[in-house]
Amino acid sequence: MAAAGSQDAGAMPRPARYHPLVVVVTAAAAGIAADRGWPLPAPAWWGVAAAGLVAWLLFWRRGWSAPAAIALLAATAAVAASWHHCRWYLFAADDLGCFARPIQRPVAIEAVALQTPRPVPRLSPNPLEIQRGEQVRLEIELVGIRDGQDWRPASGRAEMVVDGAVPDVRACDRLRVFARLASPPQPMNPGQFDASAHWRALRILGHLQVKHPACVSLLACGNPCSPRRLLEQTRMRGNALLQQYLGDRHSALASTILLGLRETLDPEIKEEYMETGAVHLLVVAGLHLGILAGAVLLVLRRMPIPRGAALAGVALFTVLYALLVDAQPPVLRATILMLCLCGSLYIDRRRFGFNSLAAAGLLVLALNPADLFRIGAQLSFLCVAGLMALAPMWQYTSADRDPIDRLLSQNRGWVAKKAWRAGRAARHLTLVSGVIWLVTAPLVMARFHLLSPVAVLLNTIAWIPMALALLGGFGLLVLDTLLPPLAPVCAVVCKLGLMIVDSLVSLARWFPWGHFWVPGPPDWWLWGFYGGLGLLAAFPRCRPPRRWFVAMLAVWAGVGFSAALLRADRQHLRCTFVHVGHGEAIVLELPCGKNLLYDAGEFGAPRAATQSVAGFLWSRGIMHLDFIVLSHADADHYNAIPGLLDRFSAGVVYVSPVMWEEKKSGVQFLQDAIHKAGVPIKEVWAGDRLPVGPGCTAEVLHPPKHGVLGTDNANSVTLLVEYSGHRILLTADLESPGLDDVLAEPPIHCDILLVPHHGSRRSNPQGLAAWSTPACAVVSGSHRWDIRPVVKAYEAVSGRGHVLHTADTGAVTATLGPQGVDVAPFREKSEPAEDFEDEGPEDQDAS
Repeated sequence: MAAAGSQDAGAMPRPARYHPLVVVVTAAAAGIAADRGWPLPAPAWWGVAAAGLVAWLLFWRRGWSAPAAIALLAATAAVAASWHHCRWYLFAADDLGCFARPIQRPVAIEAVALQTPRPVPRLSPNPLEIQRGEQVRLEIELVGIRDGQDWRPASGRAEMVVDGAVPDVRACDRLRVFARLASPPQPMNPGQFDASAHWRALRILGHLQVKHPACVSLLACGNPCSPRRLLEQTRMRGNALLQQYLGDRHSALASTILLGLRETLDPEIKEEYMETGAVHLLVVAGLHLGILAGAVLLVLRRMPIPRGAALAGVALFTVLYALLVDAQPPVLRATILMLCLCGSLYIDRRRFGFNSLAAAGLLVLALNPADLFRIGAQLSFLCVAGLMALAPMWQYTSADRDPIDRLLSQNRGWVAKKAWRAGRAARHLTLVSGVIWLVTAPLVMARFHLLSPVAVLLNTIAWIPMALALLGGFGLLVLDTLLPPLAPVCAVVCKLGLMIVDSLVSLARWFPWGHFWVPGPPDWWLWGFYGGLGLLAAFPRCRPPRRWFVAMLAVWAGVGFSAALLRADRQHLRCTFVHVGHGEAIVLELPCGKNLLYDAGEFGAPRAATQSVAGFLWSRGIMHLDFIVLSHADADHYNAIPGLLDRFSAGVVYVSPVMWEEKKSGVQFLQDAIHKAGVPIKEVWAGDRLPVGPGCTAEVLHPPKHGVLGTDNANSVTLLVEYSGHRILLTADLESPGLDDVLAEPPIHCDILLVPHHGSRRSNPQGLAAWSTPACAVVSGSHRWDIRPVVKAYEAVSGRGHVLHTADTGAVTATLGPQGVDVAPFREKSEPAEDFEDEGPEDQDAS
């Protein structure tokens, strides 16, 4: 008779009833989140921790277990919060970030290089992109900064980008640098990625731009026996070896998956892997470490050494490899789990998976509590948590529950047995891939605005060629020194695996309905979703029946979907001047529910402009652009359109009658992209009205049907939008002689005016200000040139404080309705720039 409490044969394994470390890491995460949202001074958190420990001791001595546990968890949360406060808010008084400002300023520093300079990948030739020269990037640790003629001590880390190569610099070398210092950019638009928070999590508060390699001089070579230098030399030697054997594209992929050199990978390749849901293949994490550690264990077990020594060798390899690839949170998580696995195999005991994962989480948060908010760490832990939750089901489906099935499987031929096992493995891999996709999909949608169903099939297939690439690449790195004749064979295997993976990703990218760009759920929905799953993982006894669990998920998904649909307010006309640097993008959310985009581009950086505009549209829940108006043929007004048409559907594109007369490669590229997207193109001229719905008008004031003599700026489509008695005048780059024609018409008072040509003095600011008498004037541009004379001209009409510059305030949103006009900048006005470029001839035609 079976012992009491034992499980019946074939029954689903019961989950562990208690995961103590999961509860602890949850408390620590709650404390870190509390300090991020409601920061208290570190001594206050220490006081809370001390009070919690005292309460725990009192409750424990009285035998009150539950209150004692709660008090201990509160103390844990307070300790985590204090550690996060020290890492996030407290910096040394001489930290480089204390000298950094949003606008670049010249600085002279002495620093220690933390890594060998890494080449910045060049983008593929594109007529919409201004091609730059060679650049390298490296991180440095500050030692001193020049104050006048004197040098004084300084500290802190910074990222440095050099225009040109600096071949003599190695890790741990001491440098003297003359550069321009700026703080990491803060988000200037709703929905924009917060680069400043990303770098602050790494305790980097300053970015250095070096205009010439001669501005970097070597003061002293670093210690050749320094562990950092040795690791960096090993990494760079491996990178050079992969380049020698594999070629540019495949060597970059191999360096990414084997050495963690992801920053050297072409952004377009990253985008392909992102869109297909295979970006995790580019991150050194559990898959990579598991394949390599398994290969090492297999080799060691073939040697005449004890089992314990083999496991110790695998553990040592895991630690050393983690250090080699820079020990990012996904690698740390995989390393801790691998060490736990080795330990459990050595003592022949059952592992408590969630406790091991929680231990890895505690280590990651101890090293950097800000990793709690970083997407890479979040996705890494979510994937493994999903697999651990699936493990009991996997064990259940892997067993032959029916004796008849076992008998039939034993009587199959060897071919049938192989086919049955292959089919079962394929089902399990598909199940694993599907679970990971379901668990991570909400977070991916919220942060990357992507939903990639093709990832389930792709990740099921891609792991075999990825294993070939990893094993071949690792064999190449090792055998090039030990057995050089075998290195080319490993290179062929690695390249073959990478070619197959690359081909699968390229095919999946163009697979119909393979991926969708979506707004994504709001943060409060994510907190509810993942917080609920975390509580169920920490307290298995509280799990509801499966039907109730599925019903609860469906209801919560419906709540998030409804919130996304109701995100936009259609009671008013909203006009947002999106900040895109030296460029222009204006989004009008019309009362009828339609959306109009007036221009979208940035000088020389279409990818950045696309991300800025797309992020804003997704933040407003917009997926369709009913009207796109392109004012003229300057790239800083249209070069984001091809990227936007890949992410959003569109109804019609309006252009001026002379738009396609410009014989520019960028204009032809734009036209081809519009045709490829299947969007009709219509010409508009003075007197036309766009069909923007009842109660609202959008009239074209300029150009005339046959255009005017002069530059394309003079033929800019000038749009007057009116709703509820209030007007918005959009002028693009309007200048003489086209501007003279507009000013010759009867004056039109407007509430909001887009200042022509990014605040250029050549656009007759005094004349246009007197003609339109704007209540508020908005300059869409950067700090390339001095616009203070232009601002004074409009302030004379609008009043001080009613001229806004997107470079200072970020996006500017004007809301028009029966109650009046409300203008709201995204950020408080920043300090003005002090250094400006002159308005040269190229500024009149930013193409």
